[in-house]
Amino acid sequence: MAKSDTNPKITLSQLSYIFIQSQVGVDILNLSTVLHKEVGADGWISLLIGGAISIVFVLMMVHINKCYPGEGLFDVLRSSFGKTLGNVAGFGYYVYFLVVAIYLLTSYGELINQWLLPETPIMVLYLLLLISALYTISGGLTVIAKVFTFFAVILFVISVLFLFGFVEAKFIYLLPIGQASLSAYIEGIRVTIYSLSSYVLLLLFLPYTQGSIKQKTKTLIGTNLIVIFFYLYTVIVSYAHFGSDQIEHVSQPVLYMLRTADSVIITRIDIFVLSLWTVFAMTAFAAYLYGAERAFAQIPKSKKKMLNIYTASIIVLAVSFWGGLNEENIRSIIDFQDVITEYFTIYIPILLFLLSFLRRKDKKKEAAQ
Repeated sequence: MAKSDTNPKITLSQLSYIFIQSQVGVDILNLSTVLHKEVGADGWISLLIGGAISIVFVLMMVHINKCYPGEGLFDVLRSSFGKTLGNVAGFGYYVYFLVVAIYLLTSYGELINQWLLPETPIMVLYLLLLISALYTISGGLTVIAKVFTFFAVILFVISVLFLFGFVEAKFIYLLPIGQASLSAYIEGIRVTIYSLSSYVLLLLFLPYTQGSIKQKTKTLIGTNLIVIFFYLYTVIVSYAHFGSDQIEHVSQPVLYMLRTADSVIITRIDIFVLSLWTVFAMTAFAAYLYGAERAFAQIPKSKKKMLNIYTASIIVLAVSFWGGLNEENIRSIIDFQDVITEYFTIYIPILLFLLSFLRRKDKKKEAAQ
């Protein structure tokens, strides 16, 4: 099995910034509503449990990287499943990355159309995000890492602006605790894991990251905790601001919460936050578009990088345009994403993790001989 070019190209801090911005995408604006619909006021509990499970998956990714040194996601798939099944699984990930990119693009277009530019054709909004993402990933992994690092400070700025939500917060809205059913908690955990499922992308970046396995483990656990607590912070402030009677009827509670906030410096904090959020929408979209490009590059005779990127971009743009035509089409995209996400972010990673132990046993036998 030919290994990828694994000369380290990114630092641990750059890996951390890539991971954060891959995780914090569209869901940050509506996760509070989705969790409340499933679990009620106990949504934050499901978030914590789901976050803990996501850390387990992050550790699995690092372990797989340790057992398959120098191999990226698609090399690992072929090493674990064999060439034929590995290529089939690789194509499956190509579809998965495309579907997530389509979801991110359509969600971005819908939000910007609703809040900022209602008269702008949706296709123009799609093209703006797509061109930004293409510029980011066309320079390769090193440029991606630098762009993500440059925008990392935005998470801190948004976190500070969310403090305005505490002005009218009533923490009594979080009570009573522990009223949801077991099935509701499980559904809330599932929603959380899906929102944090960008850990799959780590197998694209870990082989190219400087540092030991121990350093990578510490960095990624710390990074994932930052994302989890940022989500927790967002959910709690939304719950405390709106309460159970209102939050289920608010599609983007974070923005509506900030809409009434008053500041001497910033007139419309909600619009300002949405403008900052578009950066996270772009970086998350770019990460998945990069994943699709890497998957397409595994196809024989598809070694021209820009051709791979443009092919993935055209598919994403065409399906997103179809999705943006009406609500039913968008719903179809989301439903399809929910179906395949379970397989490519839970089942296959677990299977790769289990098979990695066989790899370690084989290595021990070879060493003994």
